[in-house]
Amino acid sequence: MNRESMFQPGRKREADITLCLFPHLRELVAVDVRDDLPDGPAVRLLSLDDIFTSEFRTRLEQGFSQLVSGERPGLMDMIGLPQEVEAMVRAESLKRIVRCLNESAGVRKQPTPNGVGALFFARGLLGIHREQLDAAMHELFASALTPGQLDMLTSELGRLIQAERDAEEGARQNEMASLITGEGKDFMTLWESGKSGA
Repeated sequence: MNRESMFQPGRKREADITLCLFPHLRELVAVDVRDDLPDGPAVRLLSLDDIFTSEFRTRLEQGFSQLVSGERPGLMDMIGLPQEVEAMVRAESLKRIVRCLNESAGVRKQPTPNGVGALFFARGLLGIHREQLDAAMHELFASALTPGQLDMLTSELGRLIQAERDAEEGARQNEMASLITGEGKDFMTLWESGKSGA
């Protein structure tokens, strides 16, 4: 979904949980608007350290082991392995995020949400102005969140957008330094003179 369609007036929010993700950061914002939460909808700041736990890694290892230890996998099975691993990581990550949200809400057993949406704050979205951000979040969540929750959401998003901008700029500078030294993955030597034996 591109920025224009996401932020147009009248755009309907269809997910019970919306994850606001930042590629270079170890935090994300979850907007949980499931109907049957004990204290109602909530805005939660989650750390990747709480999601990617040792238990999470163990489950991935077990899942990967099952993928490769089946009945003598064929060539096409092995070629399709990256997509299966990606799907497994996505599913386990979402399960862990929902579990974290349930723990924060004091819910022991919660049905799977009707939908989980993701809003990636990268590149184009990092240039969004605060007024646009306020308007977009109001359009998406005003019917489910209180004014205080909306203020908290836009405040946290504003802080994380700035942190992502800084992290992206740092990554860009590191890439440039790697290119200059010839150590970057985007750098390729087309021709190099051989050593002289004389």
